[in-house]
Amino acid sequence: MTIADLEIMWEEFADIPINNDDEIEQDFYCWEKGTYRFGIWHWVDEKLPNGIAEYAI
Repeated sequence: MTIADLEIMWEEFADIPINNDDEIEQDFYCWEKGTYRFGIWHWVDEKLPNGIAEYAI
């Protein structure tokens, strides 16, 4: 996965509905509905060279 792919994924993640328990409400790429959103955040953060801090949702 390229950095450009990760940036697109991060932008798309902003459109994923999140419930009151911070779980995604629909499947997103390899993550199933019910996945804790901060787990996805950490995964993307680790993959981007400067982390997600430079990207706004």
